[in-house]
Amino acid sequence: MPSIHDSKCVLVIGATSGLGRALAHSIKALPSKPTVIAAGRRQARLQELASAGFETIQVDVDTDRATLKKFVDGIIDDYPDVREML
Repeated sequence: MPSIHDSKCVLVIGATSGLGRALAHSIKALPSKPTVIAAGRRQARLQELASAGFETIQVDVDTDRATLKKFVDGIIDDYPDVREML
């Protein structure tokens, strides 16, 4: 089974504050230097993360299943390496 230490790309949803933000920063600091996609609702905080070298995407997961599927499919299309951990 793959390890987070082997990942080339990781998606962190809820990365604009709290545990999600701390997790995103911890993953970014791994020796393997994976691409970290920071996803969240707050655009201003996403801009801060982008300035710190994160890939960012605005998303609100409080939505319907079809919209979430479209979001996930878009992430996989744009960042195929994220599939390693699926």
